[in-house]
Amino acid sequence: MRKAYLFMYDGNVGTREEMKNVLNSMDRVLTWRFDIPNCFYVISECSAQELYDEFISHNGTKGRFMFIEPTSNSQGQMLPDTWYLLTHKTHKPKS
Repeated sequence: MRKAYLFMYDGNVGTREEMKNVLNSMDRVLTWRFDIPNCFYVISECSAQELYDEFISHNGTKGRFMFIEPTSNSQGQMLPDTWYLLTHKTHKPKS
């Protein structure tokens, strides 16, 4: 079952470009998106622990970061494509 995660990190973990490369290299990450600094929306069929384990195997334990699964008790000012990804666990089809 697909799950949506917020991956938040500080600048000591790496740059946005470095994080894009790490997420692209992770087998457990199905897709991702970003639109807020130091945050990615990640789709995976794995647990947060499994994502963490694979992430540190690629990037080590430098800095602070977390994978957190949002609940249905979520609200905010997000782009429609972000809400679609978090709700449907896939990117919005191109029209």
